[in-house]
Amino acid sequence: MATTKKLSFGLDKAGGVALILARIGAALLWIIAALAAVVWVVFLISPRSFAANFGSVDLNVGGAFTLSIKGDLLDYSYNLQNFHDGPVNMVATISTGLARMVVYALLALAFSEMAALCKDLTVWLADGRDATPFQGMVSDRLNRAGWYLIVAPIVGLVNFIVCFLAGTGGNWGLWMSGMMVMIGIILLLIARIFDYGMGLQREVDGLL
Repeated sequence: MATTKKLSFGLDKAGGVALILARIGAALLWIIAALAAVVWVVFLISPRSFAANFGSVDLNVGGAFTLSIKGDLLDYSYNLQNFHDGPVNMVATISTGLARMVVYALLALAFSEMAALCKDLTVWLADGRDATPFQGMVSDRLNRAGWYLIVAPIVGLVNFIVCFLAGTGGNWGLWMSGMMVMIGIILLLIARIFDYGMGLQREVDGLL
């Protein structure tokens, strides 16, 4: 019994730390996504205000700071300028700015789901043996987080293809994207386990 209490206490503390980290990650990602959206909209309104810098397009704001659409996203990097002294590739820049905004928003959503999941599981640990972890909201959150992590690299790949078709060069890799897809698939599998557990729970409850 003492060992069980210690384990529960340890899991409760770990869940609290995970909740804080997930909330911080979600907040930072939402801020980054919002900034990416602002820069993208400003570029659409006034593209001539941005200076081409091969791998990025930059807007100097009063000499205080610089707003940029960078040509890198996950495992992909794009040349937003056709040549070192050439014009900005408008299609590649608009597509990359939009893709960065969408990817950061998807990652923020994934972190938000994980934060909510940590909170739900922390509440379950506090309830003790009277509660069951096999709940629909847990499975739903795992499903959504998994799909967010899978779709984000796909957005990066689609953007890479668009940039390639627009005539700009770049590089690509699979490490980060592959890791995100793998984690997403694992979350989907865990969600299926929770679905199965809910089915068993309903059968047991029906026998009582």
